[in-house]
Amino acid sequence: MQEPFSGDESEVGWQVCYSTPVEANAHLVKGYLEQFGVPCIMQNLRFGMEPLTIGALGEVHVLVREDWAHIARGLIRGRQQSPRRLSLARKVR
Repeated sequence: MQEPFSGDESEVGWQVCYSTPVEANAHLVKGYLEQFGVPCIMQNLRFGMEPLTIGALGEVHVLVREDWAHIARGLIRGRQQSPRRLSLARKVR
């Protein structure tokens, strides 16, 4: 796995592609994106003294490189959509 800030990549900007108050969900999304080769990192903005998960003090972000943002959002959007229902009706001959 490639380090996110190695070499010339430090000049590339990072964008938030997913935010959640639940850290476990952020880990799942990060792993999902990495499975497709999308370089990503997590940014935990949760306030450490209290188990606060409300508003900006309770957010965990998954960030991707700017050039991967469109792909990452598409993957996340596709994953969040409900599966299409298959038609069980078949023509009887």
